Amino acid sequence: MKEPVVFGERLRIFRERRGMTLQEVASRSGLSRSYLSELENGKKQPSIKTLEALAGALNVAIDALMPAEDMEGESEAGSSLGDRLRLARERKGMSLAEAAEAAGISVSYLSDIERGQALPAVETLRLLAEVVGLPLSQAFHCGTIGDKVRMLRERLGLSRAELAERAGVTQGFITQLENNKTQASLTTLRRIAQCLDVSPCYLILEDDTAEEIIRGLNPELRALLQEPRVQLILRMVCDMTDREFEFLLQFIRLLKRSGLQ
Repeated sequence: MKEPVVFGERLRIFRERRGMTLQEVASRSGLSRSYLSELENGKKQPSIKTLEALAGALNVAIDALMPAEDMEGESEAGSSLGDRLRLARERKGMSLAEAAEAAGISVSYLSDIERGQALPAVETLRLLAEVVGLPLSQAFHCGTIGDKVRMLRERLGLSRAELAERAGVTQGFITQLENNKTQASLTTLRRIAQCLDVSPCYLILEDDTAEEIIRGLNPELRALLQEPRVQLILRMVCDMTDREFEFLLQFIRLLKRSGLQ
C-alpha cells in the first residue's frame, strides 16, 4: 500500500514545484524561515491559521496541503469507505447507535458498513455522509472500476439487468465487474461509460491520481474546471486518439509561443 505523504513533505513539494525558496514562502506567508524549515522536517504541526497563510503564499487550496491526514495525524480518507465514515463519526463525537438512528438504519448494518462487510446503497451513503459530516467528495471516493460502476448505476436508478441490456453485456458480467471479480475490455468500458453518462477516463483513472492532480491546482483553476465549456473540452480530450492529442498539444505550444491570451 502506498504510504501517505506527510504534511511537511507535501509543503516542500508544492514549494519546490513553484520554484520558491523557504525565504520566499516565509516572506509571503508572514512566517519565519526557521519555522517553515521545522514544518517541512516534520518537527512542527501547523495551526489552521498557519495553513491559511501557507495556502495563500503557495496559491493552493488549504486541503491541497493536507490530503492524507488531519491535524491530529489520523487518516482523512482512511483505507476504505468504512474507515472514512467511522473517522468522521468519531470526530463528531457520535456513537454507532446515534449515527444509525439519525440515518434511519440499524446499528448492526452501520457496524457492517464501517468494518467493510457491507456496501450501502447510494442514497443511504448520502444520508450517512450528511449525518457524520463527511464531504460527499470523500464519501464517493471509490478506488476500483467496479465500485464506480455500481455507484453510478445506483445513482441513475438502474438495475444490473438494465445496465447490462443497454451496454450489450450479460447481467452476470455486470455483477462480476461490480464485485471486482472480472475486468472489462476498453470497448466494453466505453459502452458502459456511455450508459452511465460519464467519460471512459472516469472509470479507468485511479482516484488517488485524479484527486492528487485536482488538489494541486490553484483555486482559480479549480473554479475554472466547473465551467461547462471547460468540462466539455475535458470530455472530448478523453476520447481523443494519440495523434489527435499530440496535435492539441502542438496547438497549445504554438499559442503560448505567440503570446496570445
